[in-house]
Amino acid sequence: WVNYVLARDKKNQFKFAALQGDPGRALLGMMGRNSDDLSTLVFLDADERVHIKSEAVLRVVSACGGIAGSCADVLRTVIPRGFRDWVYSDIVAPNRYKIFGTTTNDKCRRITPALRARFLD
Repeated sequence: WVNYVLARDKKNQFKFAALQGDPGRALLGMMGRNSDDLSTLVFLDADERVHIKSEAVLRVVSACGGIAGSCADVLRTVIPRGFRDWVYSDIVAPNRYKIFGTTTNDKCRRITPALRARFLD
């Protein structure tokens, strides 16, 4: 997911933190979420609103723009959140590596200072 977003976030508007790391756990606490709950993707928007599951994914994809962003906007408008969250939790999340790919030793990114600045931990 992170590589997917990094490749499409041309405005460098997103920063990342592992939920199990100190910055991630602190952010979860600030958001009123259990800092031990690592069950889903969490997105804190510019207005400090918390989004999880399908809403988080679709808002990030939308902000990245392009055709996928336009599709994300339509999905958020047309499909009820409960159904989207079910699809996310039961279909997308368990198959995320098939959908977004996996990072292996031969595919690791070179961490540049600019890229490093996008990670909070």
